[in-house]
Amino acid sequence: MLKRKTNYTILLILVLSLLLSGCGQQAAPTTSSTVLPTTSSTPAEDPVKVVKGAINTFYYTAADSGSYLIAPDKLKAELEKNPANYLVLDVRKATDYTKGHINGAVNVPFGTDIGINLDKIRAAAKGKTVVVICYSGQSAAQVTSTLNIAGIKTLTLIGGMGSPDPVKGWLGSKYPVVTDAVNMPSSPAVDSPNKTIDKVVKDYFFKLPEDSNFIDGKILHDKLASSPDSYMLVDIRKPEDFAKGHIKGAINYPYGTEIAKNLDTIIEKGKGKTVIVNCYSGITAGQTVALLNTIGVNAKSLLSGYEVGWAKLFPTEVQQ
Repeated sequence: MLKRKTNYTILLILVLSLLLSGCGQQAAPTTSSTVLPTTSSTPAEDPVKVVKGAINTFYYTAADSGSYLIAPDKLKAELEKNPANYLVLDVRKATDYTKGHINGAVNVPFGTDIGINLDKIRAAAKGKTVVVICYSGQSAAQVTSTLNIAGIKTLTLIGGMGSPDPVKGWLGSKYPVVTDAVNMPSSPAVDSPNKTIDKVVKDYFFKLPEDSNFIDGKILHDKLASSPDSYMLVDIRKPEDFAKGHIKGAINYPYGTEIAKNLDTIIEKGKGKTVIVNCYSGITAGQTVALLNTIGVNAKSLLSGYEVGWAKLFPTEVQQ
């Protein structure tokens, strides 16, 4: 019996020894390979590249869009027949708008108000064509080209509200006007096709200089006499009209696809200079000037175009 107890005691001691030796060793920590979440950083869009693409589209489709212009008689007929198809945007000063405007026209004065109301214009213009009206068509043209690259189908009224003397535009055609103000239609928001372009367009109108990117022919004449190397002259009329006479030193890039094809050349040659754009009346030049400014080119439009803004002022200084 004593021997058996002794054996049990020895066995118990051995078991306890094994248990104690096991407790004396710390278990190796369990390592789990933690995979950190990967973030895919999509490079931000280059605004200039994006806007250049939209500008190219604008000029390559200009012929199909009638140069984004509409004549007074055509607009009058359309408004009488299909008024719901149009949003008429009058960008003149509020004081002039209240004196008389096209029936149904909404007043959004040229400048910062265009940028502020861009989203509202897009919403109100859903399924419609916007027709922009100013005094002569030149500032309306700036609105037209920038709204188009922002994805809003827009035309400029040729001659603007105009005047009876000289005969031009809506008033020159003796079409009716009203004085009752019209508010911007309250419409559900419409998603922007490209917010990068939206920002560029808004910034253009928020930062519009005091001269609204126009230059008078007499001022240009003096500037060219004193510092010709500070300017690049771009004539966007047809080659045959350019050949008949143009401002000395001007380069001819006819309106439309030729501007798109030569966009990089204009950017490069215009570095450090003011690019002066002239057309026939100032309207298509206004379109072009606004678009060039959105991609960083310091561009201005010759007021009243080549014939009135230069050739009549300086008939002896016409280069052929």
